[in-house]
Amino acid sequence: MSAAFSVALPAITDAVIDTIGNTPIVRLATAGNRAQIELLAKLEYTNPSGSSKDRVAQRILAKLHATNKIKDSVTTLVVPSSGNLIISLALVSPRNGNYKVIGLVPERTSEDRIHLLKSLGVEIVRTPIEAHADSAESQFSIAKKIATDLPEAILVDEFLNQESVAAHSQVTAEEILIQCEGRLDVLVVGVESGGMITGLAKTLKAKIPGLKVVGVEPEHSSIQDGVTRTGAWKVEDIGCNFTPSVLDKSLIDEWIQVSDQVSYSTARQLIREEGIFCGPSSGSVVSAALRYSQSQAKESSQKLRVLTILNDTARNYTSTLLSDDWLLEHDLMDENMAKSVAYHRHEKYRAASVEELQLPAAVTIPPTSTVGYALDLMMTRDFSQLPVLNPTNRKLMGYISLTALTTLLEEGQAQESDLVSKWMYSFLKKNKSGGPRSTYETITPMTPLSDLSKFFEKHSFAVVTDEDRRWCLGVATKYDLMTFLNRRQSSGRSF
Repeated sequence: MSAAFSVALPAITDAVIDTIGNTPIVRLATAGNRAQIELLAKLEYTNPSGSSKDRVAQRILAKLHATNKIKDSVTTLVVPSSGNLIISLALVSPRNGNYKVIGLVPERTSEDRIHLLKSLGVEIVRTPIEAHADSAESQFSIAKKIATDLPEAILVDEFLNQESVAAHSQVTAEEILIQCEGRLDVLVVGVESGGMITGLAKTLKAKIPGLKVVGVEPEHSSIQDGVTRTGAWKVEDIGCNFTPSVLDKSLIDEWIQVSDQVSYSTARQLIREEGIFCGPSSGSVVSAALRYSQSQAKESSQKLRVLTILNDTARNYTSTLLSDDWLLEHDLMDENMAKSVAYHRHEKYRAASVEELQLPAAVTIPPTSTVGYALDLMMTRDFSQLPVLNPTNRKLMGYISLTALTTLLEEGQAQESDLVSKWMYSFLKKNKSGGPRSTYETITPMTPLSDLSKFFEKHSFAVVTDEDRRWCLGVATKYDLMTFLNRRQSSGRSF
């Protein structure tokens, strides 16, 4: 056998749900210079749906089947949750009976997660984030009403369900014991329903004497004391405005609250520096682990071994955590991150504009040129696109693409004798020739390079014109921008 396959690989399974669990633990370098600790992370986001809730969903469904609660007729599961448990229940449904899912999610739930829920066929009910658990508007009260009113409906409330505790006590904790070889000083877990931290602490404290367990919640959350606080938090999957009954607080040695800004900034740092593609709640947990460990390291000469549980994936937060614009809008970047974004967006261009790119004069063609002529010109001049100009008034009409033309010819849709107007991407309001249309954004010699850089986040090239779009002056690409920065750097100017 090849050395590349000397390590045992997972076996082929019959369904994706068979891959739930056995998540890896990695050693984080993030804490290297901050505290005398060995910081570990169990990557629960590597479960099939992207969160630890797959373990819980599997356990809940097994119990429902064992008690014959899922009928031959369609059963409806009514689930109040921040989102991950709903996703997991919907994910495992194809192999676990004839049921549908209604998910009640707070308004803070990201649009990315809503899209995912919809793709899984979940019916979604949004609930106000400020509603207390006992109020008529809360997700729990509404869920109870729906479950009561609908035939064959079952309420699945993870804040009451002991299956969450059992799943983590009997399975996840045993994985940790094996992976860490029974050596662990501190366990740091984000808390929402309390099932995970209760289950893990119950087993690990019994097996590892002296283990300290730290619970993490957002600022303004009320889990640790049940005291109602004003203010909401943006981090999903941890925190709530009451103390869940499934939580055993006697197993938790310390609580740490983490701000939204620290949570989001730390999560982005984990993505950038560690390649750990985790969600905002994982940022909360890691920052809390560092804070706790630094305070303990002062009292101990020995290196602490600290395990964090990273609950869900960043892929559920493309419009929030992964969006610089969204983070800036909600003031969720720390100072270093904000400075870095500002530099890459604006400061490195030092108010330079498109005219400083020193673009060559534009090579253009009229719409009456043939496809064969356009191809020859692009291949001879090494162009990927050619602007198409009206031969009468010289106004920009659109552009022709080398890749598109080549594909059309290979598929037999276009002929070299066809006119360019038939296949060009048109900037006209109505493309009378029937060819594809393309949106147009005016780029002029005076356009700041910072704006051009933003333009290139969605487009492969820019046609540079005058303000009135009467004259085509050049074509710019991201390569021109990179060449400009390299030229400025080699000339000794800072950027």
